[in-house]
Amino acid sequence: MTKKTFIITYLIIALLIIVDQITKMVVLTNLKYEGSAIPVISNFFAIELVFNTGAAWGIGSSNTIILTVISFICGFIALFFTTKNNFKTKKFYSIALCLIIAGAFGNLIDRFLTVLNVLDGVIDFLSFRFGNYNFPVFNVADMCLVIGVIMLVIDVIFLEDIRKKKNNA
Repeated sequence: MTKKTFIITYLIIALLIIVDQITKMVVLTNLKYEGSAIPVISNFFAIELVFNTGAAWGIGSSNTIILTVISFICGFIALFFTTKNNFKTKKFYSIALCLIIAGAFGNLIDRFLTVLNVLDGVIDFLSFRFGNYNFPVFNVADMCLVIGVIMLVIDVIFLEDIRKKKNNA
């Protein structure tokens, strides 16, 4: 990894984590108790304070210590892959890794604060409703994780073969 790639990679990760943490703190400051909400688009979108003690969609609720360890391990595994990375030839892959790492560490901070009894769980606040269906409430770190994983899958399935063919031509 070149010095420039190193700086770009970790700057992107740091900025995404900062955005995640700032948005969570703004919500926590303005919505004092869980379940309180600010409607943004009537019957569709609201800013709602939810403390999630589980993973996505509340899976594994109340297993905060296990989820903290898993987030820590996954985040550092992804960090390891950035050291083998070339931003010039693998931009899509690189951005995917940055998003995954930022998402993992953004929620890891909340999980760690939950273990220390500072928070009641990961702060989620983006609440969408589609008719009678309430989509699970999520945050910026969750968006980073989901988008990053989708990008990584696309890269592995489609773009890696294209790069290999291009290099063999």
